[in-house]
Amino acid sequence: MEACVSVNGVVTRPEDARVPALDRGFLYGDSVYEVLWWHRGAPIQLEEHLERLERSAERMYLDLGASRAHWRSVISETVAASGAGADEDVYVRLVVTRGVGALGLSMEPAPTPTVVVVVAPARRPAPGYALALAIVARERVGRRALDPAAKTGNYMNNALALHEAKLAGADDAVLLNAEGFVTEASTANVYLVERGALVTPALDAGLLEGTTRRRLLGLARELGVDVHETAVRPERLRGADEVFVSSSVRGVVPASRVDQRVFEAPLPGPVTSRLREAFEQRADEEARARRAAQAPSS
Repeated sequence: MEACVSVNGVVTRPEDARVPALDRGFLYGDSVYEVLWWHRGAPIQLEEHLERLERSAERMYLDLGASRAHWRSVISETVAASGAGADEDVYVRLVVTRGVGALGLSMEPAPTPTVVVVVAPARRPAPGYALALAIVARERVGRRALDPAAKTGNYMNNALALHEAKLAGADDAVLLNAEGFVTEASTANVYLVERGALVTPALDAGLLEGTTRRRLLGLARELGVDVHETAVRPERLRGADEVFVSSSVRGVVPASRVDQRVFEAPLPGPVTSRLREAFEQRADEEARARRAAQAPSS
C-alpha cells in the first residue's frame, strides 16, 4: 500500500496534499479528529470512533455538516485509494476542521468544514516491545480549560509532555492533573495491575475516554478480572505489579519501567498478556464479521 491523503474528497500523495493557509485547523488547532485501526480489511470500532467525533464536535461548537454514512464512505474510499491489502494493518486519521474563515478567533460566521483523511501503513509494536514511561512535571490541561474528553487538534500539552519524557530518556509521558493524580499518557490511556485487579484513572481525573479503554474494561470483566476506575497517585503507578498503556492502533503495550521503577521480565505480565490477547482476538472477530456483512450474497 501507499500512504495517501484526502482533502475534501481529493486524494493525493501526502506531500501533495494542501490545506488553505487561512484554515482554522491550521491557524488555531480548531479541529476535531479520530484515529482508527483498519485491520484485515475492516475498520475496528468504527461506530465508537464516529460517536466520539460527534461528541468532540459538540463540545467545540463545531457543526460537522455530514452524517455517519458520509464519514464511513470517505474513510473507505481513501483506504481503497491507498491500495491496502486485506492482510495489511492501516492507520486512518479523520480530521474535521472548522474550515477557512476570517482572521481572528471568532467562530462566527461558521465557515464550511474542511475534511482530511490520512491513510498510512500502521506501525504496530512488535510482540516483545515494552515502553519506558516518565511521570512528567507538565500538568494535563484541566477540564474547565480545554476538556480532554474532546479529541481536538490542539495537542501542544501532549506534545510538550512527550518531548520532556524523551529528554528524560523515556518513550512516553504520564501526565498528572492539578491535584497530582494520574490522567493519561501523551496519546494513550494508562492502566496498572495490583494483585490481579485492573486499575485505571477515572474519567473525572481529566482524560480522554479511549475507545480501546472502553473495550478493554469490558473484556476484563468478561475474563473475570476485577476492574477499578479510581483516582491514582503516581506512587501507586510506580508500585504496581504491572503497568500498560492502550491506544487504537497500537493496542495494548506493556511498560518496562515507570520513572526508576523497573518491571521484571517476562513482559507483558500475566494480566496484561490476557487482555492483549483478548483485545486482538476481538479485533479479528470484528473484522471477520464486517467483511462477512459486506460480502455480496450468492
